[in-house]
Amino acid sequence: MATGAITSAGLGSGIDVESLVTKLMALERQPINQLQTKETSVKTRLSAYGTLKSNLSALQDAAEALQTRAKFASNTAVVADTTAASATVDSTAVASSYSLAIDKLAQTEKVRSIGYASASTTIATGTLKIDLGNFNGTTFTADALRSVSVTINSSNNTLAGLRDAINGANAGVTASLVNDGSATRLVVSSKDSGANNAFKLSGLTGFDFNPAAASTLLSTQVSQDASFTLDGIAMTRSSNKITDALDGVTLNLAKITTATTLTVGSDTSSITTKINAFVTAYNNTIGLMSSQSSYNADSKTAGPLNGESSVRSIQAQLRSIVGGSVGADTSFGRLSDIGIQVGANGKLTVNSDKLSTALKDPTKDVAGLFITGTSSSGFAAQIADRVKTILGTDGVLTARTDGLNKNIKSTDDSISKLESRMSVIEARYRAQFNAMDRTVASLTGTSNFLTQQLSRL
Repeated sequence: MATGAITSAGLGSGIDVESLVTKLMALERQPINQLQTKETSVKTRLSAYGTLKSNLSALQDAAEALQTRAKFASNTAVVADTTAASATVDSTAVASSYSLAIDKLAQTEKVRSIGYASASTTIATGTLKIDLGNFNGTTFTADALRSVSVTINSSNNTLAGLRDAINGANAGVTASLVNDGSATRLVVSSKDSGANNAFKLSGLTGFDFNPAAASTLLSTQVSQDASFTLDGIAMTRSSNKITDALDGVTLNLAKITTATTLTVGSDTSSITTKINAFVTAYNNTIGLMSSQSSYNADSKTAGPLNGESSVRSIQAQLRSIVGGSVGADTSFGRLSDIGIQVGANGKLTVNSDKLSTALKDPTKDVAGLFITGTSSSGFAAQIADRVKTILGTDGVLTARTDGLNKNIKSTDDSISKLESRMSVIEARYRAQFNAMDRTVASLTGTSNFLTQQLSRL
């Protein structure tokens, strides 16, 4: 007897096939769930290593800021009369005080023409010769190697044309036009200051100029060198920016003065800031490793890096460095000598008063305690080098994170294969239940038919 098609699992038998399949598949998926749980743990550990790498990188930066004497040293330069001059220094400057007097400021040569109606006013044609040379206040001496000629013809014989021709000649001078509201004037200036950068103009009617004689053009500023004395030593320079009078000091002269003082000293505030930044970065790294590798016996919870030998190794290496001593390149041997103590938790604390006293003592070489020396390396140099190795491509962290990434990839591959298998298993369960459903439906139909026939006997 035909029974009719079964279109939904369980309709023929009355059994909740969907529920059975779901429960059976939940059991089948347990290996996948276990792998996913394991993968989540590994990803958490990998993320924790990423945070540790970031902290170690910050520690490396803070250590490198103290790794060399040039980076460690921080000097200041102060001019008592700030309107007369200013000064900047580098690490080679020597702490001292100097008297400074400024007699003259360096100037460029500058001249202007008579007034013309406009920039387009026609001027004479000819050849303008521009000679650069030295003007000692009375005599101009031309430099044969710095002579340029400019041709003015019918195509450019205007005030604007002359300006453009001078600027295009690259002759060591510049030209511009100035309009005062009633007339336009050509202004010619030497590009560089100093007595050796004076200039002479000749050969073009209306535009002759000799700094040592009366000229058609009017001199508005004479070229001259800066003249000053430093601790009684007379000096001249072609520029007001003096870079070679004192080692490591750049002076910027601004005003004539009979006497002021230049003081070069050590900027202990800046050095203290760098040392404190190093201590903070070290403490952040040590604190992070301690918290990530911890285990709480009460709550029975562990940090993401609990049991990681690489973390214990890094902790041991860093603590060994700061707890040790350095060689003979410094007045000190240990960090505690300048007020930096290692606590029971491995972190550093700074005694500000003791550190300040050490930094202000000119007989003590605090820098040697941190920098790379000639015969030994200081604490910052050792930390910087060690962290660089730890973070390097062959370092312990790279090896460990590479291993974790391979673990994740392997787990993902296993999960992918199991997921494919789940599809096959689920299809098999459904096929089996569908077959059972059809069989039960057929038997039920037969039973009902026989029951009906027997009831008619």
